[in-house]
Amino acid sequence: MVYNQLRTYRTHIICVSGFFLLFLIFQFFGSHQILNGRQKSSPLPTPLHQKESAIVHHAKPLKLDSAQDLTPESESQDLESLLRGNEDEGWAQGPECAPYPRFEDLRFPNNPHFQLTQHDNLSYYLYGAYYDRRPRIAEVMVLAMVTTCEGPYPSTHLQMWFDGETVPELVELHKTKLAWYKDWGSRPGMAYPTLLTFQVKSQRIPQLVSLVFGDPCAVPQNALRIAQPPAPEPPNPGRPLRTGVCVKYLHFPDVDMSERFVEWLELLRLLGVERVFAYDIDALMPNTSRTLRHYTKSQGDGLLELRKFQFHADTKENDRFQRVITEVLLYNDCFYRNLYDFDFLAVMDVDEVIMPVGSEHPTWPAMLEELQSRDVNCTARSSFCFRNVYFPKELPPPEDSSVPQPFYMLRHVVRVAEHLNPALAVKCLHNTGHVTLLHNHFALEWMEACGPHDVLPDLGQLQHYRHVDNVKTLEEPPPQRDGNIQRFQQQLIHNALAVHRQLGWGLAAY
Repeated sequence: MVYNQLRTYRTHIICVSGFFLLFLIFQFFGSHQILNGRQKSSPLPTPLHQKESAIVHHAKPLKLDSAQDLTPESESQDLESLLRGNEDEGWAQGPECAPYPRFEDLRFPNNPHFQLTQHDNLSYYLYGAYYDRRPRIAEVMVLAMVTTCEGPYPSTHLQMWFDGETVPELVELHKTKLAWYKDWGSRPGMAYPTLLTFQVKSQRIPQLVSLVFGDPCAVPQNALRIAQPPAPEPPNPGRPLRTGVCVKYLHFPDVDMSERFVEWLELLRLLGVERVFAYDIDALMPNTSRTLRHYTKSQGDGLLELRKFQFHADTKENDRFQRVITEVLLYNDCFYRNLYDFDFLAVMDVDEVIMPVGSEHPTWPAMLEELQSRDVNCTARSSFCFRNVYFPKELPPPEDSSVPQPFYMLRHVVRVAEHLNPALAVKCLHNTGHVTLLHNHFALEWMEACGPHDVLPDLGQLQHYRHVDNVKTLEEPPPQRDGNIQRFQQQLIHNALAVHRQLGWGLAAY
């Protein structure tokens, strides 16, 4: 009986057995191929090459969700995807001169934000690459921290790779721009912000560049993506000036800065600022981080762009000095990342605001137009710089103040009597059409423009909400009331409290 049943279902049994045997053969050869294939390691925490669907072929860039902020980590994964996609095309074995960079040859010093390349006793921590179409001959700039502030620098070339091409353009170093003066301080082994410029021979924009030393055909050990700039805009004299702000890394691990940030950001919005660009080093209290995320593109209107950052070296030793010189790197990165989006960019701290004086020109664009109209001896100005004046917390709010407690700047309207010397602690609005190198307080280099202009306090000033450098100024000359900010008081309180409600803060006390 059993025999007859087996004969009845033998066709089905044979089919099932055959499929099972084919499945075992496929599994065996698939595993054998993986075990014997070339293994690819990655220093990144979640290597993109482990996801077959993410591999990019034919040098096409990885497409990210438009709502997702592009972080250095995602940019590194995008870079890996690009390199491995072109490696699949055989580019890495390409011509005898300058083979296409391989991801395995890149060195990330325990940090996805920098790539390390070395020559003799110099270390180059490469941070970014940018395309500058402003000069008569377009340039590519490589921004790095280099372990010398006086040179000499080795013979340097840039291998420029273009989309879809397997042969690079080789370009010799045009100029080294150090964003630091040795007189400000130097220490052995410390790395300094440096901008390496290369002139582009063709009219095209490279997709990828590699820095090499000595032999221009050397095997590259680094690869930097170049953000593709927008198409040039036709002249539009009637368009309002666009202004933005560059801020250094945010370091407030022990104090909740939420209320201060809301007041500061909403004030900048009223002043005509379109975007604030800052760096997140994971040194914020949870509520501060939540507050700032409210302003980012993913959760808000995009007034704030936060970019993750990690120092290239341990900051415990030489901590203060290392952090100061790293600020300069970030200001230049911010400037070149936003080069085509704004007409003027300010470099400021979060306890500062460039404040127009008087009511005739209440916003930055209006004030800049007035400054340009007054600047009759100069067809183009690199920067407009504003004198520093302190609004210290040691000078209490006026007794008649009815401003709610969360509004620090609106409550502190008493300042020291005198502005600082125009050569000290100024902050500037930098013309993106002409500035080429920045420091914290002023432009170090510019092209085809007059130098920085000292703005007289009757038109604008840098209001600095911190302690004074000289305690005598708290008494002599007698401090004075300065209510320039109060013309924004009603709208600023209204806008800020609306944000407080959205964040779920209690309002009974207000």
